[in-house]
Amino acid sequence: MPDDIILILADGEWRGAARLPGLATCAGRVLAADGAWAKATANGIPVDAVIGDLDSLTSKEREALLDADVDVHGYAPDKDLTDLELAVDIALAGQARRLIVFGAFGGRIDHTLANVLMLEKAVARGVAVELIVGEETAWLIRDRFTLPIGRPGDRVSLIPLSDEAVVRTEGLAYPLDDETLARASAHGVSNVIETMPVRIALRSGTLLVVHGPAEGGDRA
Repeated sequence: MPDDIILILADGEWRGAARLPGLATCAGRVLAADGAWAKATANGIPVDAVIGDLDSLTSKEREALLDADVDVHGYAPDKDLTDLELAVDIALAGQARRLIVFGAFGGRIDHTLANVLMLEKAVARGVAVELIVGEETAWLIRDRFTLPIGRPGDRVSLIPLSDEAVVRTEGLAYPLDDETLARASAHGVSNVIETMPVRIALRSGTLLVVHGPAEGGDRA
């Protein structure tokens, strides 16, 4: 298991937790943000470190955590950063080249948006970022990218996080040929895989690439 691949567990929605054993297997380290530790324990996912103010854990869960063989990075409740951002910063302080983030969505819309945008700091350092929620997977990219999963009929959405992104694609039903996608437009939403592999060349900007299975289909 390469130590430069880190799985970060957030305390958001855990739909699709059946994917976690495979994700944990390919990761060299597993970090849990606050209450995600209790969810990981309930799902049988070993955790190497817990980060946060621990306010999402019950007193019994905090006692169990202190008795566990897990590194704990504790912070005061009135900190400036969220537990997830603290976990990302700890991962980036090492030799991470790929972050897999699970459970960063759901619940509060402010947390969801902040979590996605905050991960740009990893991409800016050349660290690959993958987000998992349910049967959907998303990647933040700034360069060339080949979709690692999918099959014809699956949905692929291209959402700029910068003001604009200049994009070229191969393998999608509605191709882009160095076209500009604007952040204030939904033009890149709900494209469809026509052939594999799907390749995306980003000439400028930052892009969120979201893959979802075809309607009624299973994850490829």
